[in-house]
Amino acid sequence: MSTVSNPPTLVLGDIHDQIDLADRAIAKFSARCARVVMLGDYFDSWGRGDGAEKMRATCRWLRQSSEDPSRIHLIGNHDFSYLLNSHPQAWCPGWTVEKQNAFDAEMTGVSIGSFRIACQAGPWLLSHAGFHRDDLDRMGSLGLIGKIERDFLSASTGRRSWLFDNGPTRGGSDEHGGPLWLDWSREFLPTAGIDQIVGHTPSRGVVRWKCLTAAGTHRAYELASPATSFLGRPLPQAGPEWISVNCCLDTGLVLAGIIEGGRLEIVEV
Repeated sequence: MSTVSNPPTLVLGDIHDQIDLADRAIAKFSARCARVVMLGDYFDSWGRGDGAEKMRATCRWLRQSSEDPSRIHLIGNHDFSYLLNSHPQAWCPGWTVEKQNAFDAEMTGVSIGSFRIACQAGPWLLSHAGFHRDDLDRMGSLGLIGKIERDFLSASTGRRSWLFDNGPTRGGSDEHGGPLWLDWSREFLPTAGIDQIVGHTPSRGVVRWKCLTAAGTHRAYELASPATSFLGRPLPQAGPEWISVNCCLDTGLVLAGIIEGGRLEIVEV
């Protein structure tokens, strides 16, 4: 994928009803970042008072946020189950009838077209869970975003799609997860020539990398504080030194990313 001109972009991982933290991060970096990309999973907060009331609050926030042209809202598996509830692949743990009813009442008129499967920011391909190497090899990098969005538009009418596949790692029966379900720890593989930023696989307060050196050697890194780096060296960046750099940003909104000039910086929320 070629580098394209992009404004400084704030990247937020999975929100899961933590709309106060999302607002805090957006406000904190608003002077620096002209664009915000959210990696999906706005709903389902499990043991934190999860229910219809929290669903209504998140829906109202998301409805307003979706009207802001400076924000890109990617779709996650926990959103898909509410947005396209009748789709044959629209299952996700955390879904309840009570929350679906609240969602339907609050999100009337908000179409699936308000959400995207993926976007590009500089050299980085952003999605909720990431794209498996086999899917990327099959599609080819040329015009990748356009191909993904066309498949999404077609699948949103009710057709089964590889985009919504769920592998055994996450309780599904498909060969591996698609970009809503791909598990970072056990399914994600670096793909030469593609640099990805994803959420979906939680590790609170820790950002993780999977990379390939120019020699094709795998490297893995973890970062618990923006003030530290791996063995005192700068963390990998998309560029000639690495043929694939990939980052998982599902930190519970403890940390976030800023893409500026093609480089990814990790910041505290």
